[in-house]
Parts: sequence; C-alpha cells; structure tokens
Amino acid sequence: PRVTVYLVCSQIVNMGQCLSFAKPLVEEVLADLANEAAKPAESDSSAGPSATAAVAASSSTQSGAIHSSLPSDAEQHTVRNVYDGDTLTLIDERRVRLLGIDTPEIKEQQPFAEEAKAYTKDRCHKKEIWISSEPDGEKEDHYGRLLCFVWVPADNGDGYLCINEGIVEAGYARAYQPGKSKKLHNWDKLIELQSLARKEKRGVWLDFEDFKVVKTANGSAYHKRSCEHLASVRNLTEMMASEATEKGLHPCRTCFG
Repeated sequence: PRVTVYLVCSQIVNMGQCLSFAKPLVEEVLADLANEAAKPAESDSSAGPSATAAVAASSSTQSGAIHSSLPSDAEQHTVRNVYDGDTLTLIDERRVRLLGIDTPEIKEQQPFAEEAKAYTKDRCHKKEIWISSEPDGEKEDHYGRLLCFVWVPADNGDGYLCINEGIVEAGYARAYQPGKSKKLHNWDKLIELQSLARKEKRGVWLDFEDFKVVKTANGSAYHKRSCEHLASVRNLTEMMASEATEKGLHPCRTCFG
C-alpha cells in the first residue's frame, strides 16, 4: 500500500496539477514515506508480549503423557498391525487392548475413529513398543486380549510416551473403566488429561456442548433419561455431562451409540 501511495503521489507532482497548493503537502507525505521505508522491519507487536509468551510456552510445554522411565515390568515387543485406536496385534499374534480408554469404533464409522487409529498407528505400527500391565490387575479380558499400557519413545527422545494417556490427551479417546473393575493406578491422571482435552475442544470434544444426563446409584456410565436401561430404575442422579466426565463416568453405549 505504501508503494502504491508513493507512486500515485509522484505522478501528481510530476504531472504538475493545477492544484499547486497541494504540492507542499504531497512532498511532505513523500518525505514521511521515505523515512518510514528507510527504517528496519519490525515484528508485529499488536498481539502484545503475552502472545509471544504463549507461543514460547506452547512450544516448551511437554505432554502430560510423557514419563521419564518405563515401568519395571515393561516388555519389549514388535507390532504387526494396529486395528483401531485402542487395539493392536503383536508379531506373535497376541492381541493387545489398551487399558483405561475407549476410542471411537471403526466399524460403526463413529466420528474421529480414523483419527484415533492414526494416532496409535503412527506411533506403533510395525515398530518396537513396550507393554506393561496394571499392578495386581487382570492380565486379559474375556476375549483373551492382553490388557496393557503401551509405551513408545517420546518424539524428542527424552522419556517415554504412554499411548493410553497420550490418546486421551489428544482428544481421540475417552477414559474408560468397566464398572466392576478395580480403579487403575493412573485413573486420576486419565481423567485430568480428558478434562484438558474437553476444555480445549480436542478431537471427540470438538463440538461438545454441556447437557443434562443421569446416572444410577452405583453405575459407571451416564445416560440419557430416555435410555432403555433405565425403564425400571427409580433412584437416578441428575448432573451435567461435564460433571459426569470429571467423575470418570463414561457415556452409555446404548443411548449414546
């Protein structure tokens, strides 16, 4: 824009317009533009120092899913295939179900199912990983799959990323634990990472808007009031969905799909 103004003003002067009284003013503008052009380029500070600090902070903030070392029981294996965000197969054909999480279903084409698969596949497919079990927890589910935490080297080479925690932090999985299961050792952390993802509208939380839900007295899921499982249940507690997730409840698979 300044170059354009400079050229236009130059033409006005060179053409000798009859408005001679304007010539001094135009020359003054040209002088100011020339002085401005001579100054070294400066960074845009309109966003203020806080914007710069925010960029610096975001680049230096480490994922909450990074650990300095592996669990003592971690075993190294090679992954043959990643089925979806929370299931993979080792080269010895054993299947692994990631503990403490639930990702959108590929077969049902649920939103962010492909993104969840990509998160795990990018980090695990055809690669060396470590798996560890929940201390004093079940080692297999009723399908015969190993119930594990999965670990890979952190991107910066400093520590290890727990895939179970990282995918929740990224917003592609919800913290999940069956009602009768013993509370996982890192359950509170999973809930904390899930809360962060929800507040920052990552992944499955992108379009989240709070709404009222209900839960049974001892249930681990929250429901729509119209859920068929609640037809004969009288003792229900009403709360907001955000509160339910903060408590570690997961959405009912029947009424929320």
